[in-house]
Amino acid sequence: MKAKILARAGFIFWVALIDGAGADDKAVAGASVQITRLRDEITALVGPASCSNLVNCRIATLGVNACGGAAGFIAYSWRSTDQGVLETKIAEYNFALEDAHKLGAVANACTTEQVPVAACINGRCVVSSGR
Repeated sequence: MKAKILARAGFIFWVALIDGAGADDKAVAGASVQITRLRDEITALVGPASCSNLVNCRIATLGVNACGGAAGFIAYSWRSTDQGVLETKIAEYNFALEDAHKLGAVANACTTEQVPVAACINGRCVVSSGR
């Protein structure tokens, strides 16, 4: 009887050990899914970013890279985007991205990019590298 109990206990320990090893993989996959979901939500909030001229356009910074610089940028129109909701969603994205960096779920490149400028091209706010 003791042998069966010890065997079951050993099996339970082994399953827990294997499941624990996969926990990191599950966390990484979950972080990647969350980042993708949040990025899609940000894109949906920005929508078509319609503009009649440059005054309607703004640039938002997305994420932080290993050196502390921006991981990316997105152009939006203040006319058609609720800036408060967008800033909240970007903050959520930034926190998720920071957690994903810690897990190793995303590349943690150290790059330094100049902050781009917004442009209104064909009635749409876009990120432009030209000054």
